[in-house]
Amino acid sequence: MTKTVQKITILGMLVAAQVIAGRFISISLPIVTIGFVFLPVAVTGILFGPLWGGIAAFLGDLITALLGPYGYFLPMGLSAFLTGAIYGIFLHRKPAGIWRILACVLTESILISVFLQTFWLTLLTGKAYLVLLPARIIQNLITIPVSVICIRLVAYRVVRFMPKDFRIPLPEKNDSFQALFHRLKATRKNR
Repeated sequence: MTKTVQKITILGMLVAAQVIAGRFISISLPIVTIGFVFLPVAVTGILFGPLWGGIAAFLGDLITALLGPYGYFLPMGLSAFLTGAIYGIFLHRKPAGIWRILACVLTESILISVFLQTFWLTLLTGKAYLVLLPARIIQNLITIPVSVICIRLVAYRVVRFMPKDFRIPLPEKNDSFQALFHRLKATRKNR
């Protein structure tokens, strides 16, 4: 199988996983519903970068919306594309650092979910922006920790099962952070 065929196959499976997660996998709490669409989007961003992450997120959002009862609002597709691009910018072929993941999720939540999605909802529903904003902020305050933990524990483990060409490169043995860690460890032992 050529690399192009592998790439198309993996992208198709990740878009399908996004559709399944968008339609069927969520946790409903009294004040918020936590969806897991971000996981396949994050894996796509990790593996393929911002452009393909954005395209796959857009396609998954489009298919999910067309399968649902409400139809499709194109500006929401822009939000989906930007979400996939943000995951790709922050996470593409980079190790699973908790601060990097937190920065990625915070950027996506603040810029896309809170500000941009709220604006699209005002256009769609006719409600005032400031009326919708507090509920969106509360929803994101609840979902941010869930997203960070799931990306760290699930998305990066899924990436390990991918073909070698798509995996994240391991850090070098002489990595400065690892060298510092080993020096600190040796200093503690000598005390």
